[in-house]
Amino acid sequence: TAVVSEPPLPKVVISFFLFNPWKPATITTLFMGALSDRIGNRKSFISFGYILWGISTLAFAFISRDNVARFVSEEKVLSTTASLVVLMDCVMTFFGSTANDASFNSWVTENTEESNRTKVEGILNTFPLISMLIVAGASNIIIELTGWPIYFIAIGLIVIVCGVLGLFFVEDSKTIISENEGFINSLFYGFKLEVIKENKLFYISLLALCIFNIATQIYMPYLLIYLNKTLGYDVLTYSIVMAIVILVACIVAVIFSGKIDSFGRRKAMNISVAIYALGLVLVYFVSSPILFTIIGSIMMIGFVFISVILMSTIRDYTPLKHVGNFQGIRLFMYVLVPMIIGPAIGDFLINKLSSGTYLNDYNELVNLPVKEIFVAAGIVALLIYIPCKKLFKNK
Repeated sequence: TAVVSEPPLPKVVISFFLFNPWKPATITTLFMGALSDRIGNRKSFISFGYILWGISTLAFAFISRDNVARFVSEEKVLSTTASLVVLMDCVMTFFGSTANDASFNSWVTENTEESNRTKVEGILNTFPLISMLIVAGASNIIIELTGWPIYFIAIGLIVIVCGVLGLFFVEDSKTIISENEGFINSLFYGFKLEVIKENKLFYISLLALCIFNIATQIYMPYLLIYLNKTLGYDVLTYSIVMAIVILVACIVAVIFSGKIDSFGRRKAMNISVAIYALGLVLVYFVSSPILFTIIGSIMMIGFVFISVILMSTIRDYTPLKHVGNFQGIRLFMYVLVPMIIGPAIGDFLINKLSSGTYLNDYNELVNLPVKEIFVAAGIVALLIYIPCKKLFKNK
């Protein structure tokens, strides 16, 4: 009780970041995106941001109860260690969002055109999936053999190397932004009613993206738990299932994303939403690894193509004089809102419909995820058609 009641940081601050870690990411992207608009040197924001991102990631290797115990009394070791983890996570998030969410995404928008954005997005959308596959597979091996410190050092060094390479290989944006209005005004530029009216299609595309991610967040936080605990797949089985699903989606995205515009974005979007929603609903009826792999691959193909089309369209309608600033608006609708609403829907369904429990990693008895979360996600996904009807009216 003494340890919990005397944390070095106020409880409200710790809770703020723990309950929704994307809040600082959204705030950072909004602030640093507006700042990079005024300065205009995206390359430096990207490269040095990645280097500092890597250093802050690497620092986690040295945060442990044993190390903290050298500087504080025994009763404060746990609270101090937890507070340091939260603090460093905020620092890491600041540099990561500065480099990637605010600067790199602005750079991509400024260095692509409407004619090639779906092809570029097809490639960009495969990298997070591949990296998730690599980290999920390699991390267990590294941690098992060497422990957590070496894992954080390895990840941190990889990110640092990316930043260093960026200094030599990244060409700066074609458009250098020169902002004359006050910084505070530019910070809230994207929230102004007149700006929203002037850029309706940008905000409609964000609404579609928000609905898409709400649907995804209904089931995604519980997916691996569902496979492992509810369906009873062992670690090797669900790892193979996820690997095949991700690889199939990546291959299809790389091959066909560049052909979306010639096919027609409206038609491609209609088909992709139908595939995604249908795949989610069909998951309700499958339990075997083979069938889940087949249905999951179909679902993930729809997922990737929706993401490619919407992200490309958002870049098309992003005002070029405020590209960095609008990355914060994008993250607000892309991540912050969906990560509040989506998991809440999933959690509600699990608490209402679950008929079993399991012990989680914190030795807490919690409800098993239920298959109804996939049906709910499929229903929400169909709502994407509403903004898309207006968005692709003339496409």
